[in-house]
Amino acid sequence: VTGTPGCPSFPLSQWTLLLKGRAPDLEKVLSGHYSTSIDPKQSQVLGKGFEITLTQPTTTHKIKTYGDWSIATDLWVEVLTFLMPWKESELWGYKRYLSDFFVDIHYNLHTRIIDFDKACCLKVEGQKYLRFDSTSDFHRLEISHLSSLGGRLQRNPTALVFERIRQGNWREPCNNWNRGACDKASTNCTWFHVCSKCRGGHRRGDCPMAKESK
Repeated sequence: VTGTPGCPSFPLSQWTLLLKGRAPDLEKVLSGHYSTSIDPKQSQVLGKGFEITLTQPTTTHKIKTYGDWSIATDLWVEVLTFLMPWKESELWGYKRYLSDFFVDIHYNLHTRIIDFDKACCLKVEGQKYLRFDSTSDFHRLEISHLSSLGGRLQRNPTALVFERIRQGNWREPCNNWNRGACDKASTNCTWFHVCSKCRGGHRRGDCPMAKESK
């Protein structure tokens, strides 16, 4: 496989998972993408005389943001499509489905979407008949990971943030925080601790857009 012209670069351990129909570890995929140092080449026999040899990255990059997730997911889709071209539409449809959550849900809760993605991949791994673009099959996982009533959010401080997002308060930044006068933590404040000008993670006084408009 890896000697085929056009074969994408991918960590050895993740090739093994994909060829066995397993869910990928996106953090290892991302680590392989950014790694500048490698361990010696490693080989792994997959049975029936089939063996792959690839280098392994030595660093670990955590999936924390939409950007991290999107890069790793694109790499995964590229490789899985290389192995199974007939799944291309299905996989890109799944990515669009997940990407919509990153657009609709506040960035404070994006780690919940990343966990939701892991749960969906494990569900497909365990039930081979499922398709990634059959999003109705992920409804219960969506509730448990993303709904304010879901078990994954209960007793978690970010559940309060999620409830405010659901109610629509996420659109209003905290004016006191922008003035440096809010004494509440971001998870306890009624409003969001973001720039009132551009919704960035800084105060309005530090906003490049606000300075340009003066």
